[in-house]
Amino acid sequence: MTTAVMQIGGAESEAQLLAFKTKFKSILSSLYIGAAFLVAALWMSQPSSKMEMATLLIPAEAYDILSTGFSPVPSVAQEASKIPTNLVDSQAIDQNVLRSYAERQAVARYLANKYKIEHADSMNFVEKAIAVSREVGLDPTLILAVTAIESSFNPVAQSKKGAQGLMQVMTRVHAEKYQIFGGDHAALDPDANMRVGSLILREYIAKGGSLEAGLRLYVGASSMFISDGGYGEKVLAERERLKQAAALKVAVIRSKVL
Repeated sequence: MTTAVMQIGGAESEAQLLAFKTKFKSILSSLYIGAAFLVAALWMSQPSSKMEMATLLIPAEAYDILSTGFSPVPSVAQEASKIPTNLVDSQAIDQNVLRSYAERQAVARYLANKYKIEHADSMNFVEKAIAVSREVGLDPTLILAVTAIESSFNPVAQSKKGAQGLMQVMTRVHAEKYQIFGGDHAALDPDANMRVGSLILREYIAKGGSLEAGLRLYVGASSMFISDGGYGEKVLAERERLKQAAALKVAVIRSKVL
């Protein structure tokens, strides 16, 4: 009987030890996740020179959550995929821009200075544009340029004609596109508005046959006989300035390395 008691006692000890190890591993895992987010938050608050390494150290999942928040935003990728890529002017597509954090910081700084907004807000807009660009297959600097000309990055901007939000979408005309966001009341939500506006832009570029024609359609110049008021030129000029801001930052970093 003594042997049996010892076996039972040994089994209980092993079970307790296993439970302790499991709990300890769980605690370590939680600490690691917490540490990852803490490090991510600290790195994201540092100057751009340190952010290059940060993008390597911070887990992608943690960075995405910190950048976009904990609530998932509905994607328009499925709707965008219905518009054949071969119909979209290649000039509207650039997968090589704003790939580094240094470029994003430089563009955010440019936008903050020009449009008199907080750097944190401008950085948020840049990150949104990058996320949206992946969904709709457009150059993020094009999305930012349209946003700049349309609303100067005012998410609650509204025109007398009924255009709303960052990209001044005509809500009554495109109300159905807001359904995945819960309805057209989301027109002033930055995430929803930028996605809907960019989706419309992709549609118009495909419909018009070129980037310039797509911009004309976006601003409401439905024919060659209707002036766009220089809208297309303004957007393309701003897009070029955004690219120059990003390129200048890359050039500075490379010169320091050399």
